[in-house]
Amino acid sequence: MPDLAGWWRRLYADRLGSGFHPLLLEYEDDSLEPTPVAASVPDPSPLPQGAETDAGAADVTGTSDVTGAAGVPGAAGVPRRDAAPGQVAGPAPDPDARAWELAQRLCREGSARSLALVEVGRSADLPAAVGWRGPANHVDAAGLTAVLRSWEDRFGIRVVGFEHSTLHVSVASPPTSYARARALGQEHYALCPDVFHEYPEADWDAYPSELMHLGDWRFWWD
Repeated sequence: MPDLAGWWRRLYADRLGSGFHPLLLEYEDDSLEPTPVAASVPDPSPLPQGAETDAGAADVTGTSDVTGAAGVPGAAGVPRRDAAPGQVAGPAPDPDARAWELAQRLCREGSARSLALVEVGRSADLPAAVGWRGPANHVDAAGLTAVLRSWEDRFGIRVVGFEHSTLHVSVASPPTSYARARALGQEHYALCPDVFHEYPEADWDAYPSELMHLGDWRFWWD
């Protein structure tokens, strides 16, 4: 599809008016079984102690740092970042700008080859709405959406694209303390145990430090 990233950006900017959210796909019919989002998506499992006020994810890797995003129209309800002692807390980077950065990269790298328009009110509902079967061996689409709703509220994530068994989300407000990042890492592992299988060099000491600086997460399920 010519100018896939440009189409994504235009449709994303119009999503609140149209009611349709763009979703990047590696293959247009891969691992999808569209279904209406359930009236009551289950609540996520209780969070690990210390995770109540900061961000979270699963088999996750990311490449974008959390500084210096270019804006995309439509930001609302941006979580605020914690301030260091003696500093005034400021607004987090624009979640929609983070999503645009990730969308551009997925298109540039060839991870996104097509585009779907999905009738949802928030990006976290995309897996349930399209019946995505990528993590089927670990969690169903409704359960995944419940977790993503929590992360959308707490960390300003946006669901940007799917590959066959890979989920790409942007992150506007990663955790700002090691303790919160470690709790988030536990959430990632609970959702996607393959995080340490695919990346054996990752460990519980280094992973939280990475999560404090990533602007996007990649979840892969075997």
